[in-house]
Amino acid sequence: MMLLIESGILCLLWGTNGLVFDAEKGESMANTNGKLDKFIMKRLNQRLVFSIILRGGSVSRQQIAAQSRMSQMSVGRIIEELEKLGIVAEENGGEPEAGPGRRAKRLRISSSAFLCVGVEMHRDGVNVGIINLHGRVLRQIQHQKDLSACPPGDAIALIGTLVGRILAENADLPVEPFVGIACPGLIEDGVIRFSSQLKWKNVEILPALQKQTGIRNIFIENEVKARAVAEDLFGAGRDYERSIVLSIGSGVGSAAVFRHELYRGKLNMAGEIGHICVSPGGNMCECGRRGCLQTYIADWAILREARTVREDITMQGLLEANANGELWVINLMNRVLEYVSIAISILANTYAPDVIILCGRLTEEYGMLRDLILKNYKREISDYVLSSFDLKASDFDSDGTLVGAGTLAAYRLLDEIL
Repeated sequence: MMLLIESGILCLLWGTNGLVFDAEKGESMANTNGKLDKFIMKRLNQRLVFSIILRGGSVSRQQIAAQSRMSQMSVGRIIEELEKLGIVAEENGGEPEAGPGRRAKRLRISSSAFLCVGVEMHRDGVNVGIINLHGRVLRQIQHQKDLSACPPGDAIALIGTLVGRILAENADLPVEPFVGIACPGLIEDGVIRFSSQLKWKNVEILPALQKQTGIRNIFIENEVKARAVAEDLFGAGRDYERSIVLSIGSGVGSAAVFRHELYRGKLNMAGEIGHICVSPGGNMCECGRRGCLQTYIADWAILREARTVREDITMQGLLEANANGELWVINLMNRVLEYVSIAISILANTYAPDVIILCGRLTEEYGMLRDLILKNYKREISDYVLSSFDLKASDFDSDGTLVGAGTLAAYRLLDEIL
């Protein structure tokens, strides 16, 4: 939709639904060339105004009219509707306009509207949080548990218990809450088709959770794709049209966002970079194949190699030994950095992004490793490619994926209203 390119977020979170809009002519039509009815047009315009305010953070009606190409009267009417819903609020004060003494009233998304629940599943446990429309975690519960060592039913029961607990402790949530879940692995149609980290195959998590919690509105997404949503809206990808997230932790994955639209590929498989074979006949992977990228840079793979020399070494100890100049560690870390550079090169050459964003447990919890990557990532990348993109570390700490999960749930909720 031409209309959506300006604000982007509508493509990402609502999709185009087969609609085409010509911003120059002010006409909208379906793919069948039939004109849209007034109700659909109203919803599209509400969503557009909402997205402009969300991306702008704090904007005036005049700015919204300029970006949306709607009249100020139309914008004013939509703002009034969004204010009645409690989604949009005016800020105190404002910025001077053209006339002397006049100040523009600025608008922002209400921080207390449409709170949702985000759930992050990872190999070592579950995080559950309350997320607002500014991408902030208002409350969080963390539970450590090796999910790969327990049956899916036990893990699902744990998630249901934690969701029930956080709902009981927060009275500001909607009467019928919306819950977004971010999970490692291949997610298709709400089913965890395969997760090498969790060792799960074809797990239908949603019906079990809906039955346990009594919550109808539960949604699930791949963890790196959920993280890409958070980075695009609130993080290091906010100012770029084409961004790639590279997550390195207990697994390796990526996700692409183009003009603020998440690229999924067939069967939601886009971005499964961790299982690209980079060394035929190389290290054994959890997926049962050899030479996968993650067998060289995931945390467990690095430690598996290091512990052939020192059985009790930790990741922090490994990084300190590297800083202290221990030769065997330097050799190991050089190989890790080489394969990280290969991963970045694959993404840069395949997608030609404006920015590649580093995230995941290894870069978030170990600043020494993050700094090593930022210093050495150019090793396997051609000069002509290096000049085409920025490499940045995520602005989030460890809660970016949780924010992405909660944000996806929030927009499912908004979809029923706007």
